[in-house]
Amino acid sequence: MAKALGLRIDVDTVPGAVHGLPPLARMLRARRLNASLFLPGGADRTALAVLRILRQPGYLAKLLRTSAFRIYGPSTLASLLGRGPRRIIDANDVLAEPLRSGDEVAGHGLVHTAWHNSYHSLAPAEVKRQVVTTVANIEQVLGTRVAGFGAPGWQAGFACLHALDEIGLAWGSDTRGRHPFVPVMLGYRFRTPQIPTTLPTLDELPDGLPPKKADLIAVCQQLDQQEWPVYTAHAELEGRFFPEALETLLDFCAARKIPVLPLSGLLRRFLERNELTCSEAVQAPIPGRPGLVTTQA
Repeated sequence: MAKALGLRIDVDTVPGAVHGLPPLARMLRARRLNASLFLPGGADRTALAVLRILRQPGYLAKLLRTSAFRIYGPSTLASLLGRGPRRIIDANDVLAEPLRSGDEVAGHGLVHTAWHNSYHSLAPAEVKRQVVTTVANIEQVLGTRVAGFGAPGWQAGFACLHALDEIGLAWGSDTRGRHPFVPVMLGYRFRTPQIPTTLPTLDELPDGLPPKKADLIAVCQQLDQQEWPVYTAHAELEGRFFPEALETLLDFCAARKIPVLPLSGLLRRFLERNELTCSEAVQAPIPGRPGLVTTQA
């Protein structure tokens, strides 16, 4: 049975922040819970996601399966035309309440979609620059300490993990896996622990979106079978269109008396009971997501 559920909320677009984050914050406050908010440090350029149709086999099929054009269409158009607020971190009116209520903040790339599209073609120095700039922008604008970092789309590698070591963040959540671990890549042991996402995201469910009851039940069953589950919600999905999906998980945890914690809290609880062990971080496919992601071997 799960010892605790780590909850992270990715906020990938300005519309997700403005329209999706407040309902999620109300949902958490009603249950007296907190989460880790993953925020990009730069501009919302969602329109760049269109390039992935050309570069990544299976991406168009995912868009169709998840009704992504309906969900992301307005924000994609806005970013293409260059209208509206350009940085999520400038949406102070919607970010103030989560920060005041104790939600922690993690970096989530500089330009979310650009990182997702082209991370593996970036020079190591550029990767480090983007990580450093992301953290600096968030801390300067929001006046809060950045606890960790999560590579957009779990597109990470040696340069990203090395950058986290160099700037001294408490943890990274750049991987998919089973439990917190110390990553090893190319024979090099990194210092910054990884807190991997262990459960499928909403857009990875077998039957697509809107989520089917059977798929949500299956996620709850996986949650219950894992010792240290981590769920990644999205302001653009659970916040705007499918709140019942996250409510189902939170209600399940309440019924089973499973604590729901930000990732820093999950790591502390893990370290009270376990020592961190090393695992290889490799590029591998996962069900429901096109391409490869950084995965705990």
